[in-house]
Formats: sequence, C-alpha cells, structure tokens
Amino acid sequence: MALSAQEMILTLRAPNAHWLAALVNALDEALIDPEFGAQQRQMVAQLLTAGIVPASVAHAAEVRFSQFEQSFDELRGDVCAADAFPSNANRPVSTRPKLTLVGGNAAA
Repeated sequence: MALSAQEMILTLRAPNAHWLAALVNALDEALIDPEFGAQQRQMVAQLLTAGIVPASVAHAAEVRFSQFEQSFDELRGDVCAADAFPSNANRPVSTRPKLTLVGGNAAA
C-alpha cells in the first residue's frame, strides 16, 4: 500500500522518525544527482528488500562516505581561508548615533 504525501509527512513528525528523516533527505539528494543511476537505485531497493546490510558492504559504505565527507572539508578549507573571512576582532565597532531634538518647545 502506497502512502500519500500527507501520510508520509505525518509519519516524519513522529518523535522516533529521525532515521527515516535522514534516509529521506539522503534519498532526495541522491535522486537529484545524475550520477545516482539505475544500478545504484537497484542496490538500494535490494538492500531494503533484504532488510539487512551485509557487514562488508556496511564497512565499504562507511569508508566511502568518510572520503565523501573529507572532500567537503577540503572544499570548505579552500573557500574559508583565513584571509577570506576576517575575524570579528578586526571589524569596526558601531556606536549608536546621538539624537538631538531640533525645534519645538521643550516641556518645562
């Protein structure tokens, strides 16, 4: 039985749906990526049908994901070089302007 989008949203609101949310987010990103092809989709379906991930496959996935994360760290390091974003200590401190009443009669 296929769930409607509303039923899926309600399921994701459950307090114990954190893993489901993580999987849905990862799947959403993967489905956008043109490199996530039919063979990889078939593998995901096979793993879901089997209901278990073999230990050797889990280990290989962990190693590959670690490399994937590292590529983002390296990219962030290139973009966030120290000279690209100066520290807050070097920023000028703004002061509040002094407001003065002009014209009119002051109450006595």
